[in-house]
Amino acid sequence: MKLTTLAIAAFAATLATSAYGAGDLSRANVITVNMEMGSNDDGMYLSPKAFEFETGQAYKLVMTNVDEIKHELALNEMFEKIFVRKVEAADKDGNLVAEVKGAIHEVEVGPGQTVEWFFVPVQTLESAEITCEIPGHREAGMWATVTIK
Repeated sequence: MKLTTLAIAAFAATLATSAYGAGDLSRANVITVNMEMGSNDDGMYLSPKAFEFETGQAYKLVMTNVDEIKHELALNEMFEKIFVRKVEAADKDGNLVAEVKGAIHEVEVGPGQTVEWFFVPVQTLESAEITCEIPGHREAGMWATVTIK
């Protein structure tokens, strides 16, 4: 009887282990992706001009505004394809100023500031634009393409 009870317990433990993930995948192996927001003699820009993400992978998008004016990033169609964990802002010394959680569509970044946007893509996306929606900025070149595989 003891062997049968032990065998059932071992089998149940094996099933339980395979039924659940080994941790929180939204926080595991986060890949940092840097984005620069700014302007130059050619106009305004988001750099790089193209981003590629993979479903199920956790990302930290580090948005740095190198300009003397504010810019923003609107995810547009990409928003529907990701799980947003949070957005963080820190002061010049790295101390946390704000942490925002929930459904975030757009983030404004002040002059000379950096903001980190943490997310996990959950659906594929062939090609879409992320943009700065401040009037005139997108038209001046503040857009990039995004693909989720």
